[in-house]
Amino acid sequence: MKKILLSLLFVGLFFGTMKAQDDATISADQIQYWIGEGSNQAILIVSWCSPEVALAWGFRFENSTLLVSEMMDSIAAADPRFTYEGGGGTINNIFYHDEEYDLSMDGDFPMYNVNSLMAQVGYESQEIVNGDVVKWGGYACGIFSEDWSSCAWTTPVLPVSSLGGSDTTTTDTVIVDTTKYDGAVGTEGCQAIFCQDPAILGWATNCQIERGLQDITVPNVFVSYGAESDAVGAATESTMDVVSLGDSGVAILTFDIPIQNGDGYDFAIFENSLNDSFLELAFVEVSSDGVNYVRFPAVSNTPADVQIDNNGGTDPRDLHNLAGKYRVGWGTPFDLDELADNELLDVNNVTHVKLIDVIGSIDPAVASRDKNNHIINDPYPTNFASGGFDLDGVCVLNGWTPGQTSVSEYETKPLSVHPNPCTANVTVETVLGETVVLYNSVGTELMRVVASEERMTVNMSAYPAGIYFIQQNGRVARIVKM
Repeated sequence: MKKILLSLLFVGLFFGTMKAQDDATISADQIQYWIGEGSNQAILIVSWCSPEVALAWGFRFENSTLLVSEMMDSIAAADPRFTYEGGGGTINNIFYHDEEYDLSMDGDFPMYNVNSLMAQVGYESQEIVNGDVVKWGGYACGIFSEDWSSCAWTTPVLPVSSLGGSDTTTTDTVIVDTTKYDGAVGTEGCQAIFCQDPAILGWATNCQIERGLQDITVPNVFVSYGAESDAVGAATESTMDVVSLGDSGVAILTFDIPIQNGDGYDFAIFENSLNDSFLELAFVEVSSDGVNYVRFPAVSNTPADVQIDNNGGTDPRDLHNLAGKYRVGWGTPFDLDELADNELLDVNNVTHVKLIDVIGSIDPAVASRDKNNHIINDPYPTNFASGGFDLDGVCVLNGWTPGQTSVSEYETKPLSVHPNPCTANVTVETVLGETVVLYNSVGTELMRVVASEERMTVNMSAYPAGIYFIQQNGRVARIVKM
C-alpha cells in the first residue's frame, strides 16, 4: 500500500512546475570531480536522508543536449562509488560507497528536479543543456509545497573528490596547456581595447549584481563597494567608479545595441587593476534570451602551486577568455565567433553578458577551474568591501548599424564624412536628390533631409557625445561625436 501511495504522490510531483526556492545546490566552480569531455557542462547532485548527505559530480559533454540517463550512466561507469537501480523511466535506489559513506535510498522513493523545477518526463527522456543542475533526493527528506507541486532537498551539497583524492590537479584530470597569449598593455601584439577607442559603438545600459562573499570560506560577509550604476555607461581610467562582485559574485548586463558577431572582437570588458600583474578575473557568458547562457572557454596557465596574494603576480600571457586581463582603462575583448556553433546562442543578437567572479584560491575545495580543469590562481583572499572582480563597464564593438545586415557590408559601402571624430559640424559626401538620415547609436532617427548638394554640412553640436550613424541609399558612415 505504501508503494502505491508513493507512486501516486510521485505522479503528482512529477508534473509540477513550481520552483523550489530553498533547494540546496552547488556552483560549477566548487565541483572537484569532472567526468566526460566537451564545451558544455552539467551537475548531478544526489541527496540522501540517512545520514543526511548530498554529493555532487560535474559532467562535460559536446552535444547541445544530453539525457539525464546518459549523464548518470557515464558517471556510474567512471566512478565505482556511484551506482543506481532503475529503468523504464523510474529509479528505485541510488547508492554511494567509499571509506566514509555507505549511502542508500532503500525504502525511500527517489525523484528529481532540474534547476529546482520538478522534471516533466522520466530520466531516460529528460533532456538537459549546458549549465543545468539535476538533483535527486528521497521522498522522506524532501520539503513539499502545500499543493504537492514542488519539492526541495535542503541538505548542504558537498563536491565528491576525484578518484585520486580531493586534489584534482593530477595529470590524468588536468589538460596541460603551455600556450602563451598576448601580454600586458604596451607590449607587442597586445589585444586590449582602450576605453576611449573610437571603434566603440556603445556601452551596457543596465546591470544587475548578485554580491559575492569577501572570502568564500567565511559565510555572510559580503562585498559592498560600488553600485550597479557604476557598471553602466562608459568605462574610464579611474579606479574608483566600479562595482565589486566578491568571491563568485555575478553581474548581468544588458544593452540597447544588441551585440553582433562581426569582424574581429565584438565586445570588451573593463576592470580596474592598478597595474599589469594584480589581475582579478571573471568568467564571461553570453545569452540571446536571458535564460540560456554560453561560457567562453577560459584558459588560465598561471601556476597553482603558490597562492597569489594581494601583491599580485599574474602574467597576462597565461590568460585567455577571462575578463580582467589588463589594467584599468583597457578592456579584455571577446570574439563571438568562438561560440558560433552553439545552438543555444544567436551570435548576431547577444542581449546579455554575464560575469562570474573567479575564486582565486588554489584550495581544490573552493577553487575555480578553467576549461582544462586547471585551478585559476588570482589574488586571494581579498577579504575587504571591494574584494573580487571590480566591474567598470562593458562596451559594444560590433552591433546594430542602420539598414545593414553585417559590419562587413557597412565597411564596403561607407559614406565619406570628415572630420571624424567631430565636435560640431561634419561634412558628408552625398548624392544629389537622395535622402540622408542621421541615427543615434540605438537606431533613433534624428534627422532626415534630401541632399541638395554634393557636400552636405551636418551640425552635430546639439547632440551629446557618442556614436552616430549617417546613411544614404545603403551607404553608411559611423560618426564619433566628442
